[in-house]
Amino acid sequence: MKRTACFLAILLTLCMALVPGLSAAAASVPTPLILLQGYSGPRLDDAATGEQVWGLDFDAVGQRVAEAIPEILGTAGSTFAGDTTALVDVLGPIVLEVLEPIACKADGTSKYDLVPHIKTAEEARVSTLRANGEEALIAEKELVAMFEARIGSENVFIFNFDWRKGQMAYADAIDAFIGEVKALTGARQVDLFGLSHGGQCAATYLALYGEKGDVRKAMLDAPAIGGTSLVGDLLLGEPIHIDYATILQFVELGLGTESEFEGLLRYIGLEKLDAVVADLFERYALDFVKTIPSIWDFCPLEVYEEAKEKRLDPVENAQIIRDSDAFHYNVLANIREGLLRAQKAGTKIAIVSNYGFENVTGSNRNSDYIIDTSLSSGAVCAPFDGTFAAGYRQTGQNCTDKGHLHVSPEQNIDASYAYLPDNTWFINRQFHGMYVFDPYTVSLLQTFFFTDSLETVFSDPDFPQFNATHNPVDSLYVRFDATAPGFHSEADQSLLLYNLSAQYDLTIWDIELVGAPFSAETDFAARIAPGDSGGVNLGAHDLADCDTPFTVRVTYTLLSPQMLLKTEDFVFTPLDAEKASAFSYLIEETPQTPTTPLSPQPAETEPEAAEPETETPPQEQTAASIPGTGGNKQSGKAGVLAAVPLCLTVMLLPAAHKRRKLPAE
Repeated sequence: MKRTACFLAILLTLCMALVPGLSAAAASVPTPLILLQGYSGPRLDDAATGEQVWGLDFDAVGQRVAEAIPEILGTAGSTFAGDTTALVDVLGPIVLEVLEPIACKADGTSKYDLVPHIKTAEEARVSTLRANGEEALIAEKELVAMFEARIGSENVFIFNFDWRKGQMAYADAIDAFIGEVKALTGARQVDLFGLSHGGQCAATYLALYGEKGDVRKAMLDAPAIGGTSLVGDLLLGEPIHIDYATILQFVELGLGTESEFEGLLRYIGLEKLDAVVADLFERYALDFVKTIPSIWDFCPLEVYEEAKEKRLDPVENAQIIRDSDAFHYNVLANIREGLLRAQKAGTKIAIVSNYGFENVTGSNRNSDYIIDTSLSSGAVCAPFDGTFAAGYRQTGQNCTDKGHLHVSPEQNIDASYAYLPDNTWFINRQFHGMYVFDPYTVSLLQTFFFTDSLETVFSDPDFPQFNATHNPVDSLYVRFDATAPGFHSEADQSLLLYNLSAQYDLTIWDIELVGAPFSAETDFAARIAPGDSGGVNLGAHDLADCDTPFTVRVTYTLLSPQMLLKTEDFVFTPLDAEKASAFSYLIEETPQTPTTPLSPQPAETEPEAAEPETETPPQEQTAASIPGTGGNKQSGKAGVLAAVPLCLTVMLLPAAHKRRKLPAE
């Protein structure tokens, strides 16, 4: 037997040598990318007629709401007097009308005979979609364009499935699809990018099928791996406390505008809408959504049994319960072990989890507004409005390397408990699904997929485990010159301030150091041009007397049409000599340098807040123009929008953002 195998190996080698280019061709087959899109993304058709029944038409929904405006206005008085019944009775039928085509029966099967519009890997090829004039079905267009430029549109695939089905069915379908893609392309492996619900699907697939080694690299961005308290709170009937200022900020970012519309909140009375959302869900949406199997995949394990007992009938909903139990107890409860098996089989995994916002229902959990940070990453998090106790040390056993610091600079995340502590990146102040606006995250993505340099969070000092978004809409970013973002050490000589705006100057009015063991000269107004940075020299600092996080509070104005005077807090953790030695990777060999030092400018007058104005979209910011690493900040900035009191749509509409192009590579 050994002689036969040896003979075959020699024969194969000779054949490859005799056929010109055969070996090179086999080695040069690019690794295809499969995109696992967010919740409700795939189009569903009527199986008999092929007519589209799902692929939410926002214009049609807007028209339907517009038709009901007279009724809505007629109920406004009673709503703001505290009685939401009339308004909900107007909105409720509209919600059910929009959702009826995708209704499910009590057992979780579809009420109507629906199928995904795209059924095969060949149909899912981006090159095929373009050739057929179906560009509208290409999800995450900016991401896809980046991969097309690298590996060709024939090697990029948009996975489609009936998104109402549960994770177990999804994993089986992904496995079969990967087999199709490999057969079509001749590739030995594929890459996966999973966003939100797609990240949960990728994690489940890797847990169940990862040992096959069919996946080379997988990035899970803002993944709903453990679900979301948004669904858990609604299923449990918990009180809802929505921060509408954050909704405005969310939409400002989604629109890609640098205009600031905080002033709108002075004119819009939104405090009564919490009751509208809760009443609308309870009286109209609940009976509909509870029969969709995938909704139950979003229910966190810790509240699953309580929600199941409250909302599901053990007889009528028996099949939903069986399938959901299988996911929660066979997969989710053991997700770390499943991901480790995939890694052992050779798959490189990167999880990108966001934080810095209270979850949408207002239950005091740190999140990216939609997905809880603890559920996307597995990390232990302090309440949103708090931190760990003074002197906290990481205690998770998923990483026991004492040379690894897995606690966030704000002292509110312990990633030593994460599913994969060494392979999870946390980005502060990045909203759910909005990685495409952030040159930093795009650069992280490119480095992970297109190079072999990013093995862990310790592989590249430009991509530390904790950083902050570099989105131009966020205007300002602060860090120290010689220590990783969010930290401060004796090596630092300057405080650096970056203007992230793509089009507006930024004026610094004041820098206040709260609880810091040093001072900085700030008795002047200084202007920073778009994309530039400035440095402020530090006074002498002794970290011996500073063992808790401190705050750098910056008062500034983005010279946009609104000219708002704003204050933002940036939190930093000091590293004394012992910590700096233990975590030497946090100290940079080459300190960051500002574009120009900040210096006194001609006297300026602090502006009064102006009313909102319409403006053109910001210019594109390239990945090369961003600071090498991120910072950690808490922002009070709000955005703009018409707030629609439908929490369910937040889950259903992950791709409903008007997006700018990706930064150049």
